[in-house]
Amino acid sequence: MSPTEASPLSYQHLGFDDVRTWLADEAAGPTIRLRFEELHPFSDRELLELRYDRIAEIDLLMEFNTSFQIRQYDDLQETLKLLALDGSTLYPVNLLALNNVLEQCRILQKTYLKSVADEASVWRESFDRINPLPKIEKDIQGIIGADGEVQDNASVTLANLRRKLRKSGGAVRTRMNTLVKKFGEKGYLNEQQAGIKGGRMVLPVLSSYKNQIKGVIQDMSNTGTTTFIEPFEIIELNNQIKTMEMEEQQEVHKILRDLTARLHPHHHTIHTNYEILKDLDTHFALAKFGKTFACSIPTLSVSGEFRLKSARNPRLALQRKVVPLDLYMDAETSTLIITGPNAGGKTVALKTIGLLALMSNAGVPIPAAEGSIIPFFDKIFSDIGDQQSLVNDLSTFSAHIGSIINILENSTSQSLVLLDELGTGTDPAEGGALARAILETLGETGVRTVATTHLGDLKVYAHEAKHVMNGAMEFDQNGLKPTYKFQSGIPGSSYGFEISKRLGLAAEILNRARGYIGWARDSMEKLLRALEAERVTLSSLKSDNAALQRDLKMKQKRMDTALESVQKAERKADRDAAKQAGQIISNARQTVEQVIRQIRENQAGKESIKEVRGTLDELESRLEKVVEQTQEPLKLEKLSIEEIVKGTSITVLSLDQVGIVLEEPVRGKVLVEVEGKRLRVPMDWLGQGPAPKQEISPKPTVVNVSKRGESTYSLDLRGYRADAAIDELGSFIDQAVLNNMSMLQIIHGKGTGVIKKVVHEVLDKHPAVKKKRLGGQDEGGAGVTFVEMK
Repeated sequence: MSPTEASPLSYQHLGFDDVRTWLADEAAGPTIRLRFEELHPFSDRELLELRYDRIAEIDLLMEFNTSFQIRQYDDLQETLKLLALDGSTLYPVNLLALNNVLEQCRILQKTYLKSVADEASVWRESFDRINPLPKIEKDIQGIIGADGEVQDNASVTLANLRRKLRKSGGAVRTRMNTLVKKFGEKGYLNEQQAGIKGGRMVLPVLSSYKNQIKGVIQDMSNTGTTTFIEPFEIIELNNQIKTMEMEEQQEVHKILRDLTARLHPHHHTIHTNYEILKDLDTHFALAKFGKTFACSIPTLSVSGEFRLKSARNPRLALQRKVVPLDLYMDAETSTLIITGPNAGGKTVALKTIGLLALMSNAGVPIPAAEGSIIPFFDKIFSDIGDQQSLVNDLSTFSAHIGSIINILENSTSQSLVLLDELGTGTDPAEGGALARAILETLGETGVRTVATTHLGDLKVYAHEAKHVMNGAMEFDQNGLKPTYKFQSGIPGSSYGFEISKRLGLAAEILNRARGYIGWARDSMEKLLRALEAERVTLSSLKSDNAALQRDLKMKQKRMDTALESVQKAERKADRDAAKQAGQIISNARQTVEQVIRQIRENQAGKESIKEVRGTLDELESRLEKVVEQTQEPLKLEKLSIEEIVKGTSITVLSLDQVGIVLEEPVRGKVLVEVEGKRLRVPMDWLGQGPAPKQEISPKPTVVNVSKRGESTYSLDLRGYRADAAIDELGSFIDQAVLNNMSMLQIIHGKGTGVIKKVVHEVLDKHPAVKKKRLGGQDEGGAGVTFVEMK
């Protein structure tokens, strides 16, 4: 067995063969499907981590861009070998396959570069290596039709030949239809339509009348009742058609040879694009598998820590609702012994642990919650089920021991070993002793081992030994049925008597059996059941306490939210009052400007003008301070990893939306919920506080009055809502008409374009407006509109 593989038997026992098949079904190309069917765990930890980083990024791209997908494509290995040969000719089916790959690579690169701006992206190098060949795509599409045939317009010669062929073919069909009618009426034909034999049109003549029709016999039916005759008067026309068909094929071959010659210099580029597409296909299939089975990407443990959170066996999950498995083994624990009732889920738990370990080490997302941690194993061994062999004369016990010997000889401190029903198949005392010795030997080597058993001696061993942990499958003592929940740190009872009673075994037999079991054994089983009942009670109390804590936190959060709303309302009231005062001052300034103009026209002193303007400036300055003090500050700071806690309200800066953290950061990504949608986003995208929607207070109208023809009247509408902007603009234009303004400047900003749109609609309908234009590059560009008045 290779040091990077589990045994084929382990693949079968654990269900890894099924995972291979499911992954193959997700692949778009035949080469990748075959690669998944032969999937093995990685031997290089760094390559495995890179695989997971790439899957995570593909998963994120698929969430934000649903068109980021890969269509079915063909294997190009033989086609590329042929293309590399100078003077070779590719057939239409090969050319269409090439075009499909080139087109997909070009579209994927374009979509990726639009979606990802981060130079540190793990896919950046691969997408940068894609070299689109749009001219080659155009050449192929211009010659080969979607039906895989060379199109008529591929060359002038081909177009002429096919036109002549259609004309000659029509003439032959017309003449043959006449002959069919003629000889059919005489009863010479077996069918009332012409046929084709050897590419030539023939009449299906009853053999008894074959001498009545002059022509060449081309074929005869198997029964001999029908003779296929090509009439002499059709032979020449058929000969002409045959000649033109040969010329057509020669021209098609020439066209394909020339097209292949144009592709030949690019065969290295096409090969590179094809390899990148296959790499993408691999990771797309893994990401889609992850979505299908609600998987997550595990953390690869360095210390040996092993944690499964809400793990599910995918084979069972397809058949029925399963109870998730939660398991934790710290780095110091080398052995876990699982006990509990028959049909209580011990073997399923064992297989789930092994399968998810295999999947994670093969670079496959696992059906478990975020935060699962799995070590990197060099080998995974399993001894599960009845391996009795009649052919090799092996009993169940002998088969198990043979498998265990192989495990002891080949396992290392970096291996995972799974043993089902250890110590069974022989005398219980001897089986228990052997089982303990085997587990101790594996533990001393540092092998990570998980074993299931019913043997009471192993429960005691797990309780007393260092680096060994008990675990049990829970049993409902009231309903006398298993719950399939795993309980860590405690041994479990087998509940053999209770299950037998539920299944209907006579009470007399059960009582007699209890008499045989012995006082010590019976007391231990009763103690285990009592401990289990107490644990269930404590678990229920803990659950009630947790629910109470959640309720208190929710109430506290609602109180905090209400308080914040009150504070925001107070600040908003202050800002609204300040803005209203600003409008009053703005209107006052407009009035005073008119007074100043009149004063100037009457040649009043400069000191008077200066005094009036100074008073206005002072009022405006005081007002701006009020607005600044009441303006709510924006919070755009990115969160540190310590601040990203499950349940925390955050802002997704790139989306400008508020969300809730669902899971703590894993591998630099955070699972959040935004408007009912779950997204996995980079940590750098998260900020605190409300979504950063900057509110710009409307500025007062600024009037600059000079001589007619040079005067400019300016209005700043940035920060206004559409309806408020329309009202403000109408008053502004009316004031401009009264002041005899010739040119207006409307500042609406670029933003989403809503304010700009309503401004232009008002201007287009206003009778006082002569024309409008957007500002130049040095005038504010598309954020400013200049208006010439009538």
